[in-house]
Amino acid sequence: MIILGSQSPRRIELLKSITSDFIIMKPLFDEKTISEKAEHYSLLEAENKAISLKNLTKPEDFLICCDTSVVYEDIIFGKPSDENDAKKTLRFLSNKTHKVITGYVILHDGKMTKGEVISYVTFEDLTDEKIDEYVSKCYVLDKAGSYGVQYNDIVRVVKKIDGSLTNVIGFPVDEIKEDLIKLKAI
Repeated sequence: MIILGSQSPRRIELLKSITSDFIIMKPLFDEKTISEKAEHYSLLEAENKAISLKNLTKPEDFLICCDTSVVYEDIIFGKPSDENDAKKTLRFLSNKTHKVITGYVILHDGKMTKGEVISYVTFEDLTDEKIDEYVSKCYVLDKAGSYGVQYNDIVRVVKKIDGSLTNVIGFPVDEIKEDLIKLKAI
């Protein structure tokens, strides 16, 4: 059985593009316990999410857990604490290129298959008015970096993406599908 260790609607939809035969479990790991300065932060988060569910799954299951972070130089932008924090982050990222890193783990038969995918996102030059409009029209409080590329048709903040769009959304479909095929899960 394939198990998605996430309740993210975006990750659920993207996994459906690979298979419809899976169940969902909510990770039991508190994301605030790892320092955001840790190298491979997203991969560590994904590993800990998988470990938190290990005893609730069977060895023959394929448990997939992901974590996505937005990184500019050495600053990691997680989920904003409130709308003002979101606006501050968007203001900072305005007219800059940053990395979106998704770490993922597939736990099967006591072994972890791990991966990290990096995409580069360039923001538009955002005015305060555009930032206010974005935060008022788009739900950003559960998004690393305070934005979701899927909202770009509502208020355009993303100018360009170099790399995987599905990675920027939080679930690198091609890489995870390739690993699931190698593991004979699909």
